[in-house]
Amino acid sequence: MVYLKQFSYQGVRNLKPGRINLSPGLNIFEGTNGAGKSSILEAISLGTSGRSFRTNKLDLVTAENSDEFFVNSKFEPIKSVGFSHSNKKKINRLKIDNENIQSLSKLSGIYPTQVLCPESYHLIDSGPAERRKYLDWLLFHVEHSFMNAWKDYSQLHKQRNALLRSGRRADVFNQLKVWDKQYIKAAVVLNDAREKVLHDLSLIVSQIIYDLKIDFCEGIRISYYPGYRDKLEDRLTESLNSDIEKGYTQFGPHKSDVRIKIGTTLARDLLSRGQKKVLINALFIAQTVLLKRKTDKDSLFIIDDFTSELDINNQKALLSMLMRQKNTQIIISCLQLEALKWLEKGYNKANMFHVEQGQISVIDPVETNE
Repeated sequence: MVYLKQFSYQGVRNLKPGRINLSPGLNIFEGTNGAGKSSILEAISLGTSGRSFRTNKLDLVTAENSDEFFVNSKFEPIKSVGFSHSNKKKINRLKIDNENIQSLSKLSGIYPTQVLCPESYHLIDSGPAERRKYLDWLLFHVEHSFMNAWKDYSQLHKQRNALLRSGRRADVFNQLKVWDKQYIKAAVVLNDAREKVLHDLSLIVSQIIYDLKIDFCEGIRISYYPGYRDKLEDRLTESLNSDIEKGYTQFGPHKSDVRIKIGTTLARDLLSRGQKKVLINALFIAQTVLLKRKTDKDSLFIIDDFTSELDINNQKALLSMLMRQKNTQIIISCLQLEALKWLEKGYNKANMFHVEQGQISVIDPVETNE
């Protein structure tokens, strides 16, 4: 089993430098608001993926009195990863087993990491970009060819937009005839991959809903909208003058969406806030299930602000489903351990930590029997 065994950090937000040992099962960080719980989870995410779930600007992750931060991850079986960011030089450095690595995808591929945080609970209500990100995370890990397909389409999309803004209309018309053939081909490849994985994912979501007896999600329908109706070639032809006037491409996979309906009604218009949270939990668990099924990869599941987002019944349902997945390491943060008293029954191998003013200390591990 692959899991994050040891983690060290320095120069991260309000955290004092430290090193922690983690359980391959459940890990809990508790403390008051502002103590640094989200910061340690963010640091761990950086150590396993090179990305923060709180910001795209890594300068903001660096502590006020520091110019750079360092995070080091040791995985079992033995593999060492070091990731750092320099504010002054505006560069990131990644080392895997002491070898300098240029691509963050090499890091992400070691230990797939999912993050369920307060912002995740806007997945249903948010715009299409968040749902595309949700889908593409899974594709990156289960389809080796997806990254190249995504890069090909993204590059052609940028080139097409540049051409639309480049100059005389007649020149644009002539050149687009050549570019659009490549653009359409790349769009079809990308959309086919997304639609296929969403089909597999939706079957698992339905099974989870059945297993958890989520009655209000009966009749759920999850479908893929490719970013255009009918044929992309026709849409591009019809919108050409408008595209030139606007200076960008209006149709394609960059406009795609995952549409979630209960019966014939969009889930965002039908479900309550609490019901949406339950459904989003099912959506994220389904990713873990499909990842394991297709790749046999172990994975990390981070849940920030666990107890404030979910009531006890939903906490139990989420953790129970996650613990059923073989070789899934779980790291959660909460305000008070008292709210997790129910964990004393049924969950072993739990490491617990107290976070106070950026200092992390170990609480006696919970050792319970099933």
